[in-house]
Amino acid sequence: MKKLKLFNFIPIIMTAPAIVIGTIAMYYNRISNFIIIQNIIGLVIMGLISYYLLSGNINICRNKNIKDIFKLIPLILLLLTFIGEGMMGVHRWIAIGPIRLNIAMIVMPIIILSLWKLLKNNSWWKVAIITIFISIVLFIQPDASQLSGFAIPMIFMLYKNGDKRNFSTIISVGLFILVILSWIHLDNLSPVSYVEEILNLVANMGQVWFLLGIVSLVILPTPFILFPPEKLKLPSLCIGIYFIIIIISTFFGNFPVPLMGYGISPIIGYIISITWYTKLKFN
Repeated sequence: MKKLKLFNFIPIIMTAPAIVIGTIAMYYNRISNFIIIQNIIGLVIMGLISYYLLSGNINICRNKNIKDIFKLIPLILLLLTFIGEGMMGVHRWIAIGPIRLNIAMIVMPIIILSLWKLLKNNSWWKVAIITIFISIVLFIQPDASQLSGFAIPMIFMLYKNGDKRNFSTIISVGLFILVILSWIHLDNLSPVSYVEEILNLVANMGQVWFLLGIVSLVILPTPFILFPPEKLKLPSLCIGIYFIIIIISTFFGNFPVPLMGYGISPIIGYIISITWYTKLKFN
């Protein structure tokens, strides 16, 4: 029992280094305390929720019809980002009071896992159609980082779990074209020092801090890639690929550095993913 309780802290342990280093960097570079504290609050709240979910056999909903409705929520949230004018034509957020949530960074891991479950039920065509639809939504937002992070592992998943190789090839080509076009036509939003350029703030504290910052980011996808649950290697690998891509994307475009930069959305998305991983790996 004690061993199980220790494993329940894995999501917090995996998440904390990047958030703490980013918080220290923001404080060192005199960013507003109101901004600094939000990531810590997000870590504490999501950490407690994660611990609670890992502490017992919790089934939030047993009714299949209601579960199916819940599965639509991530897609609905993505579409709701188009309500309003957005920011310079970019539609990635839903505002809740003073907080702006980057919806894709929250729901993409959930969507990938949901599509994998659908694929296991021999619904290849449903998964293919939904994948194309979501990719188009991300392209229109536009969000090259999230589109790349979603489309590439889904291409891998569709190939791995289906015998429709010709259709998979056609869909793959279409998705790759969308990804390429999204990087050619990047948005014109200016980077924010404590969001997209947080690594520069970390570097301002010295080379050792910068190295620790890079390591804290490398840690995030590592368990999904190197130590996947025995019977769930494919979805674990796909989630790991997603996080690798959105981290690498920050070096090539003005995209938020997950967990280290300001914003609770990637914190929510990552803790959901690592909680799923921990539940299946150790329980």
